[in-house]
Amino acid sequence: MEILNKTENGLKRSCNVLLSKEDLDAARNTKLRDIAKKVRLDGFRPGKAPLDILKRIYGESVESEAKKQAITDACKKFLNDEKPALSLSYVTEIVKDEQDSLEFLIKYEIIPSFELKEVSDLEVVKHLPEITDKEVDDFLESIRKDAKNWIEDNGGGKIKEGQKVAVNLTLLSPGKKPRTNILDNLEIILGNETVLEDFWKPFIGAKVSDTVEFSVNYPENFHEKSLSGKSVAYKAVVNKVFNHAEYKLDDDFAKAIGCDNLEKAKEWAKARVVSKYEYIAKDVMRRDLLDRISEQYDFDVPQNMTELEGRVIRSQIEEEAKKLGKEFSPRVQEECRKLSEQRVRLGFVIAEIAKREKITVSREEIYQAIKHIASLYPGQEKAIWQKYSRGDSIQAVIGPILEDKVINFLYGKIKIKEEKRSIEDLIALDEEEFDFFKDEEDDKSKESKKEEKPKRRKAESEPKEKLAENETESAETKKTKRSSQKIKEEKV
Repeated sequence: MEILNKTENGLKRSCNVLLSKEDLDAARNTKLRDIAKKVRLDGFRPGKAPLDILKRIYGESVESEAKKQAITDACKKFLNDEKPALSLSYVTEIVKDEQDSLEFLIKYEIIPSFELKEVSDLEVVKHLPEITDKEVDDFLESIRKDAKNWIEDNGGGKIKEGQKVAVNLTLLSPGKKPRTNILDNLEIILGNETVLEDFWKPFIGAKVSDTVEFSVNYPENFHEKSLSGKSVAYKAVVNKVFNHAEYKLDDDFAKAIGCDNLEKAKEWAKARVVSKYEYIAKDVMRRDLLDRISEQYDFDVPQNMTELEGRVIRSQIEEEAKKLGKEFSPRVQEECRKLSEQRVRLGFVIAEIAKREKITVSREEIYQAIKHIASLYPGQEKAIWQKYSRGDSIQAVIGPILEDKVINFLYGKIKIKEEKRSIEDLIALDEEEFDFFKDEEDDKSKESKKEEKPKRRKAESEPKEKLAENETESAETKKTKRSSQKIKEEKV
C-alpha cells in the first residue's frame, strides 16, 4: 500500500492510495482460504486444498470481493495511522483498476476545531407568568366539562351508546362453557374510543340483568401480546347502567377530582396552572439561551453531517408543506440548509462544553430515558429497547440529556433577568416561529410595505428610522432561530 497524495479543502480531506500486486494477491488468498474451510474437494481433507487449485476454480468469483476487502483493509490502516478526527464515515472511489495494481481515492471530512466563547456576558430573560384567578377558573372549568358524572339509570330501558355499564365478565371456552370469571363490576363506556368496538357494541339494546355473549377479535398490534391477533369469547351479565350528567362547580366535583372541597380544588388548580406556564417559560428561556450561544459561532461544519441533518428537516418541512398546500420552493430549501448547519454547529458547541466541564450522561439516566420512551408505545416495549440499545440510535437518547445538563450548567454562568409576563404574552413567545411558506404575494406585499414605510418615516427624525429597521431585522432573525430549536425538539 502506497500513499500517493493528500488534498485538503476546508474540512474535506482526500487521499490517493495505490494497492500493489502483492496487496491484491494477499487479499485474494485470504478469500480463498475462507473458501477452503467450507468446500470439499475430492482427494483433499477439509481446509487442505491447495490455493492454486482453488484459484482456478473460484478465482473469478472472489476477485471482486478480494478487491473490496483490500480497499477496506487499506482504509482502516490509513485511518489508524493518520488518526483524523473523522466526521461520520469515509467513502472510496476507484481511480484505476489494472491487472497488477489498483488505485483508489478515500474521501472523508473531519470535525471542526474552534475555541469556546465566554458566556458570562450572555443574558436571557426568565419570564415569570402572572397567573390570574380567571386562568385558574378556566382550568377548573375545562376539567369540569370533561369530567363525567355517572348517575345510575333505574329506568330499565334499553342500553344506548354513550351510557356506561357495569358487568360481571366471564371468559368462555371454545365450547362456550364458562371457564374463567375475569372481573366483577367491570365498567365499560359504550362508544369510548379507547375501547375496542367488539367489546362495547354487543351491549347496545340489552337491559339490566341481561346476559350478553360476544366475541372480540383483537388486532395484531394489540398491546397485550397474549391476545393480539386472537378471537376470544366472553359472557357478561349487566349489573348496572349509568347516564352521563355534567358536574356543577361545587364540593361534589372537587371530591370527584380527589380534593376535599372546592377551595382545595382551586388551590390544586392554581398549582397545576403555575406549573404548566412555568414549564413554558423555562422552555422559552432555554431556546433564548441556545439562540444567544448560536450567535457567537460561525465556524464551518462537516457537509456530510449537515446533509444528514438536512434530510430530517426537509422531510418534516415537506410534510408540513403538503398539509398547508404550500410549495417547497428553492427559498424554503435554502432555509432548511441554513437550519441544518445551525443545528450541527450548535451540537458541536454543546459537546465541547460538556467535554471541557466533564459533563457526562450516566447509564441510569439513559435507562430512565429509554424506559420513558418505551412507556409511550404500549405493547412495543421490547422493540423500543432493542432499537435504542444499538450504538447509533442510543445517541438520540444521550444527545437531549447531555444538552439539558449543559444548559443547566450554563444557567449558573450567564446573567438571568426576571420579567413578569401575562399568559397571553408568554404563549405568543412560545408559539413564535418563522413562516417557511410565504407566498410570492406575501413577499410582494411585504416588499410593498417596506417601500411605504421610509416615505412615512422621512417626516420623522433619522434615529427613529434606523431604530425601526434594526427592530425589524432582529424580529426576523429571532423567528428563524425559534424555528430551528422547535424542529430540533420535535425530532428528538
